[in-house]
Amino acid sequence: MKNFILLIVGLFMINQIHAQAGISVSPGRLYYKLNTGASGSQYVSLTNPTDKELEVGVSFSDWEYEPSGNNKIAEANTLPTSCSDWIQILPSSYFVVKPGETKQVEVLFKVPANADTAVPIHTAMIFFTQLNPGVATDQNGAAIQVTVRMGVKVYHSFIKENKVLVDFVNFTSYMDENKNKIIELKIGNQGNLWTDGKVKWELFNNSTGKKSTLKESEFYTLPKDIRVLKQQLPSDLAKGNYTISAILTYGENDVIKIAELEFSL
Repeated sequence: MKNFILLIVGLFMINQIHAQAGISVSPGRLYYKLNTGASGSQYVSLTNPTDKELEVGVSFSDWEYEPSGNNKIAEANTLPTSCSDWIQILPSSYFVVKPGETKQVEVLFKVPANADTAVPIHTAMIFFTQLNPGVATDQNGAAIQVTVRMGVKVYHSFIKENKVLVDFVNFTSYMDENKNKIIELKIGNQGNLWTDGKVKWELFNNSTGKKSTLKESEFYTLPKDIRVLKQQLPSDLAKGNYTISAILTYGENDVIKIAELEFSL
């Protein structure tokens, strides 16, 4: 039976694969606050849940957010925010994790003395890749090979007074090509630090007084990012005049901001 390689990228797994392959990595994000010329270390734990040894290789990439919030991966050292060259994995970038073992690897971060402090945030992605594919079967019993790759995001900022600011950029509604009513909110990270948060949506029918809530949205941003959050309104929503409120909460101090939009169906 013909085998093929299935590459699982990031933190996703395939539910319908029964595999003697896999690796889990924790944490998924590392944050360093260091000035020029300084260095610091953190640790990543890798667990082998299988009954065979896993050979693991380490590589680096750059990344940034798309407006939708998805990750866009780029070659190492190609983005102006890259810090891929500032990272070293100790004791080496190749190691073996025994069956059932949890291994800790050191992530040494060294900021060059001539690092550009005008760039407030630097980022990179560390990929831990299984180099010896595991044997697996799919839901139909077909034999396949599985290679797992897990990503850990790295964030760096200089030690200084950080400005955390997320604000509304635009709030609108429109009909898409399938005649669905779409609510679109654009928010922007106007600060100089990575910032995450959520948006709660409250829909009020001005004609009947009925109030309902829509699914909450989460977001992650870097400085200067514009994030586009969309909500598709229920197709059975009654005709009438509506007000939708977007309740934005962000940052460690849970700053709250509210924007409202009126529209008709």
